[in-house]
Amino acid sequence: MRLRACASLLLFLAGCSSTPSYHGDEVWLRGHVALRYEAAWDPARHDDTDKVFHHVFAPDGELLTKGTGGEFPHHRGLFVAFNRVTANGKTWDFWHCGKGESQRHLAFVEPRTLGLAGDDWRASRIAWLAGDGTVVAEELRALRVSDGGSETTVIDLVSELRAVAGPLRLAADPQHSGCQFRALQAFAPEGAPKVRYLLGPGSKAEGDDVYSGCDWVAAILPMPSGPVTVLHIDAATNPRPNRYSARPYGRFGSTFTAELQPDRPLRLSYRLVVALGEMNARWCALQAAKLTAP
Repeated sequence: MRLRACASLLLFLAGCSSTPSYHGDEVWLRGHVALRYEAAWDPARHDDTDKVFHHVFAPDGELLTKGTGGEFPHHRGLFVAFNRVTANGKTWDFWHCGKGESQRHLAFVEPRTLGLAGDDWRASRIAWLAGDGTVVAEELRALRVSDGGSETTVIDLVSELRAVAGPLRLAADPQHSGCQFRALQAFAPEGAPKVRYLLGPGSKAEGDDVYSGCDWVAAILPMPSGPVTVLHIDAATNPRPNRYSARPYGRFGSTFTAELQPDRPLRLSYRLVVALGEMNARWCALQAAKLTAP
């Protein structure tokens, strides 16, 4: 029996609950951790703690995302960042954070702060700071985990960005901005198995692993115990046009360009659907059609 099948059998025998439960910074589902909030900040370890992100796990509890270190250490789990944030003639890079920039957790907040109902959301307030400590932007970020059935986990992410340092322009190339997912370092070395992608209908290749004209991209992760599909859906309410970037080592996500005014926050919505096994394009399209932005 394959490892994946064994895990499924154990879950069935254990009768694990399909209702998510919260344990500190972790969300558990079916007796396994599904999501972990990573928000440590230590100025003595700036490079390792300069971004807020979430680790994502498969429905059987297997870790899918990379943390600190490895190839491209600025890629971490599920995260939101831009490498060109401009205001008043100044530009900051919240992707690489190479000039002292950082994203820092300030506090957990009530989901209703974002207009989200129910106790299944977990929301936090995050400051985007320049190297000198100036607050450039503030973000309210909320995530919700739910059981998608058939060994599938659904993760909803809502991000509301507010300009603080004056009118902001969010811009960057598709490889260094937006809402992105970085899979395990194991897929990066030369000769390692690579991540494959399914593209949404209407997608147009622009070169350098960039695609326009699609609302979703799905990654097939070649995990040792069997493939896992991670579907990334960009809600229709998000800024358009958007572009996806999808590297074979497992960094993928969508981005856009936008102007932010201090009195008009920008609200973003994304969904990840994580499923055991290799799903097809029809399954992805059906999942994407279910998304109504919170």
